[in-house]
Amino acid sequence: MLMLPDGKRITKLECPFAELSEYTEQIVVGVKAYSDKGYGYLIMENGIPAIGYFSSEDGDYQGNDAILFFRKSQKFIFEIFSYSETELRDAVTHAINQRWLVDHPTLPPKEIVELSEDQKLEKILKQPGVLAVAAFFEGFPVHSKGKGDFEKVAAIAEDLHRAGGRIAGDLGIGALDQIILETSEAKFILAPFGDLFICVLTTTNANLGLIRLAIKGVQ
Repeated sequence: MLMLPDGKRITKLECPFAELSEYTEQIVVGVKAYSDKGYGYLIMENGIPAIGYFSSEDGDYQGNDAILFFRKSQKFIFEIFSYSETELRDAVTHAINQRWLVDHPTLPPKEIVELSEDQKLEKILKQPGVLAVAAFFEGFPVHSKGKGDFEKVAAIAEDLHRAGGRIAGDLGIGALDQIILETSEAKFILAPFGDLFICVLTTTNANLGLIRLAIKGVQ
């Protein structure tokens, strides 16, 4: 498809471009992109696109134009690859020759879309392996998605939150950020959610990294 280094495949995502930015915010990677409109390529540096290209039936988009195309489209399949120093240098050299570099000073700022509470929970629920998600306050569910006994889950999650806070204080390791429970039957994540707390129940094979990034994106 493109004359680029193979790299080492990390993962495959099906999501909008904004979620790719969240997933890559602490790494430098190459990304192959596919949709029903065509295919493309990105290099993401800590969640920020440095290189962009997309080829569609309407023509080729390069640099800033490619990023604007990625922003306005609803969903892509992204294959994410890590590079050695040599591979990254080769990819950047190829992109410079093809004029794929993104010029951020002239790139229009992205639109900030404020999600509702239900939309935030729905974003987490659609992550692979997530069974149910609920936001709670003082042991009572406020918003919930999926199937489960949310009254019971919220009450237990409140006890877990208080116990975890006490343990973190006794250990002197700072304020509680997240609690993750893993058993042979499921995984459970507890995290702050604005003025509330959120709890997420998943299957045993769920990718916790992706789910934690989704949680961070709505906090």
